[in-house]
Amino acid sequence: MEAKKLDTKLKQLKLTVDRTGTIVESNQQDSIERHCATIKSITNSINEMRVAVEEIKIQAETDITEITTWNTEIDNKLAESDKVVEELRTWLDQRRKDKDNVAREEQIQFETMLFKTRMEFETKLASAKVETLTINKEGNLQGESQQSTLAKLPKLVISKFGGDFQDWQRFWGQFTETVDKTNMPPITKFTYLCELLDPKIKHVIDSLPFTTEGYNRAKSILKDRYGKESEIIKSYVKDIMDLPYIHGANPKKIRDFSERLNHCVQALQTMNRLSQVNGNVAMTLDKLPGIRGDLVRTDPDWERWTFVQLSEAVRQWVKRNPVDQSRTDRDKDRQIKSFHAKSRECVYCGDVTHKAGNCTKITSVTERKQILARKRLCFNCAIGTHRAAECSSKGSCQNCGKRHHTSICDTSKVEGKEQVMTTNQSSESVLPVIVIKVNGVKCRALIDTGSGSSYISAKLVEVVKAKPISTQTRQVEMLMSSKSVRMDIYELNTESVDGQYQMPVKFIKVNKPELLTVENPNYADLIRDNAHLSEVIIADKDTKSQLPVHVIFGSGEYARIKTETKPC
Repeated sequence: MEAKKLDTKLKQLKLTVDRTGTIVESNQQDSIERHCATIKSITNSINEMRVAVEEIKIQAETDITEITTWNTEIDNKLAESDKVVEELRTWLDQRRKDKDNVAREEQIQFETMLFKTRMEFETKLASAKVETLTINKEGNLQGESQQSTLAKLPKLVISKFGGDFQDWQRFWGQFTETVDKTNMPPITKFTYLCELLDPKIKHVIDSLPFTTEGYNRAKSILKDRYGKESEIIKSYVKDIMDLPYIHGANPKKIRDFSERLNHCVQALQTMNRLSQVNGNVAMTLDKLPGIRGDLVRTDPDWERWTFVQLSEAVRQWVKRNPVDQSRTDRDKDRQIKSFHAKSRECVYCGDVTHKAGNCTKITSVTERKQILARKRLCFNCAIGTHRAAECSSKGSCQNCGKRHHTSICDTSKVEGKEQVMTTNQSSESVLPVIVIKVNGVKCRALIDTGSGSSYISAKLVEVVKAKPISTQTRQVEMLMSSKSVRMDIYELNTESVDGQYQMPVKFIKVNKPELLTVENPNYADLIRDNAHLSEVIIADKDTKSQLPVHVIFGSGEYARIKTETKPC
């Protein structure tokens, strides 16, 4: 029955392949993609049926040579279909490249035309400037001298506007004189305006069309939002009110205080609005109790001071009490030395007698990572308060060579093959490893009473040719985050070597050739050296030094083995 289905599929494949020429001539990309997918689907079905028929032939004890010849014939037919699929894919790739080339050529033509238009405009603009200079030269030699002087000035660069009310007047004044008052088209002015706005400000006018009306509307929106005098005054007044309270007479802090105060006072004075806030002079003076006596001592009318007089008095005090730069440098050196001295302590327990990598009080890698995260320390150098990705240290883990501190590495120094996990097996203990059969294949299993699930290696799944009964997505909790992991679930039959005990088990597949390796306990030597074990029968007589484990039984399976009945 299976052989007949296989023959039908082979005929269907031949008919489908024969139609390839007609479909390619239609030059329809969707039809060719669909045809390619159809050939692949039929090929996959044939391959699955071939495995089933081959199994039937083996069970019927058909001659191996005949089976090999039969397989070769099918392989040749499949190879022919694969060749057709490859040609179709080549055709499709070339079609996509042609489309990309056409789009690229159109883009180049557009950019060339745009560049040509721009050059023509700049040429006309340069000609107009030359004519203007010629007229000025003939009319006034002094004007020519001034023009020559201006031509030698460096090009002005307008900083982007980021939404600060205090920066609006600077930005709008520069933009108006440099761009808005020129003779360039409004659309070009609009382009310059958009480029000189921070992205968070630019989105306000992004929806406007690039027309003269759109440009005028954009200027109106920006002036209405950021150019209101009341909002600018409010911003400067807020800065004055937010000046810090300085208890002592620290020259550096008072210098910073004076610079901020002078900046706000000068701006409000320029806007002729300083008189509106002079009532806050006394409150601002109260923020400097450490030098208040020095400020008001020589002026009996200090109670009627304006902000201009206060800022000048503070500025003069700063001038008489300059910041000691050498002392500032010594403070910085002291801070650096203190930091490095502290960094020699163990970051986990604070002990100065050992480094973090040799700490014996905090040994858990998870707990160490939590300490570093809580202290906001770098996971690479364990010192700086920066992220590991920004760490300037050139060091790396001494165990695995990766970019993290050696003290939080959970990989031991192992030569050769990488393993999923390692064991802490000592010479005085024997792990509960047993020899079992999984779907008739003999292997070793570890009984882990602390595990909530049972696991099987990818190699054993491949050997027994099992298929998953389901695929689940689980959340795996990590130190700083969690991630979703897809897990294949297999239901397989397990039994003892002598066949006296059997039980079905649901396993989670681990994508490793083996789950772990354990040292060979040499059961024969153990039985010989311990008289009380003389009657124990051990099925594992392997003499290799390391024994691979492909199955782990969880606590549920352990209870079933121990009680031989379903636990309550």
